[in-house]
Amino acid sequence: MRYFIQYPAGTGKLVADAVSNFVEDFSVRYQDDSAMLFDSASSTQRVAQLPFAKNAFVVLADTPRKDVDQSALRLVDRLGRTDFSAFPVRTSGFRVMVHVDGELASVAPGVRSGLERAVSAATGGRVEARGSCQEFWLIGRLDLRDLMFCARLPKQKRAKKARGAVSHELSSMLVLAARPEGDDVFLDPFGGSGSFALARAELPARQIVYSDLDLAIHRKELPEELTRHERVRLLSEDALELPSISDGSVDTVVTDPPWGEHEELPIPYPAFARAVADSLARVLDPVTGRLVLLCARRGADDYRRSLETAGFALDATHDVLVNGHPATVFVGSRRTDAAPSPVATSAAKTKTDAPDTAPGQRRPHDPGKPLLRGMSTQRRSLGRFSR
Repeated sequence: MRYFIQYPAGTGKLVADAVSNFVEDFSVRYQDDSAMLFDSASSTQRVAQLPFAKNAFVVLADTPRKDVDQSALRLVDRLGRTDFSAFPVRTSGFRVMVHVDGELASVAPGVRSGLERAVSAATGGRVEARGSCQEFWLIGRLDLRDLMFCARLPKQKRAKKARGAVSHELSSMLVLAARPEGDDVFLDPFGGSGSFALARAELPARQIVYSDLDLAIHRKELPEELTRHERVRLLSEDALELPSISDGSVDTVVTDPPWGEHEELPIPYPAFARAVADSLARVLDPVTGRLVLLCARRGADDYRRSLETAGFALDATHDVLVNGHPATVFVGSRRTDAAPSPVATSAAKTKTDAPDTAPGQRRPHDPGKPLLRGMSTQRRSLGRFSR
């Protein structure tokens, strides 16, 4: 079956790495900065659950794109021979949307009415101008040669995030970029309102550690998945010290340190980046530790130097936008062939709470095994709070 998804601009490489963890027999047909067209044997229900997709669609019909109105008229004829049973219709009502080259658009009134009549004949539904109903989208992209007619898959409603917060979709992508394993100890030392911790709680983990100096302030806004779950450990500690976390006892860190733009840092930004890198190097497993760090793009050079000095190998760097602001994502791991930073010299000697698997023997994630397996089918909202 063919699917089309939309995601935050600039995250295409992160999405390409993440999709294969969720769907089976995955083959990309088209991808650009904010959208992907792919084939998969997975069900519409599974694709609808992709946590990093802003919108997900099943493609019902397509035709070579020329003039939009002319191509849409060809689709009207094809829809009469299209099987609409490939997706779950939620209501008896529907509406037709037109999204061409990245924005909502319009077609000639006769073309729209033709599309609506074709959908009504195939589904027995009626046109609804507003309200909750099934949406059918006519979609065209600048570099995509076809015009597509798609059914939008149902998406779980989430509360609107606060201004400037990391989106639900990006939070999920960054957690997946850390290659999560079911026996991981996960840490976000700048927990805030818990976006990364909650995204990680959607997947199997041995323990999830949330830490923030302002835990007392954030606690009342944290969702129950974090405050009442036996796997979650809540700390109110300085991320540069983390006294309750043993050396080398953490498998993965996904975090978004303060950008120094709207908050006062305790030390100058370059020194702060070095202190963050050294603190993370101390707590991460010296062999299997994995890191994903989001920072303001203007501070990326400071973090790059600091992370490499602290003994991290940076496997990938992604330039993204966070609510329109330039940002950089570093994906890395502990580098065993480099001398550790002074702060992290005791990591291999004093590690406690180590996993049962011997160092260096962690079973790698199988990209062919969907991470959705074993997750709750009742995926409670990631968005009852703002980061």
